[in-house]
Formats: sequence, structure tokens, C-alpha cells
Amino acid sequence: MNILHALATRLSIVRKQSLRRIRPGLRIFAFLMVFPALAIGQSPFDTGFTALQTLFTGTVAKVASLIAIVVGGYEFAHGEPGAKKTLAGVAAGTGIAVLATNVLTWLWGV
Repeated sequence: MNILHALATRLSIVRKQSLRRIRPGLRIFAFLMVFPALAIGQSPFDTGFTALQTLFTGTVAKVASLIAIVVGGYEFAHGEPGAKKTLAGVAAGTGIAVLATNVLTWLWGV
């Protein structure tokens, strides 16, 4: 009897200890199930990369395009050889730079 009682006592202690190990995991799981928005959370890099994307496809692209158009127009006005080819490249480059976000969305749905 004493052996069975000691064994049962030991088993209940082991069960309590294993439950203590499992409980924190269950708490976190339950917390994330109750608040799913926290489980999906954004990476800290997402906001930085999104800001860079907006900068390069917005402000920087428009300013660089404006400079390229002015320089291409100056070449064309002064009859530089290859000015038409330069302006065609400026038009294509401007379209790609300014509309890069739309192209990514069209290609991959990003």
C-alpha cells in the first residue's frame, strides 16, 4: 500500500510539473487566438521598406524624371545627334520609374 501511495503521489507531482511547463505555452496560444491581429503583426522592416518604396517611386522618381526631361529637351532644342533616341529613353525610363509600384502590383499582386 505504501508503495502504491508513494507512486500515486509521485505521479501527481510529475503531472503538476508537466502542466506548469505546458501552461505558459497554452496561455500564449490562447492570447493569440483571442487577439489574432497580434499574431499577424508586421515586421519592423516592413515600415522602413515601404517608406523607401514610396520615396523612390514618388519624390525621387519624379525629380529624376524632371531633370532627365529638361536635359533631353535641351539636347533636342540644340540639335544634338541622338537627341530623339535620348528622349525616347527618357520617356520609357520615366514611365518605369514613376509607375514601378503599379507594375509590381500588375505582375505579382504585391
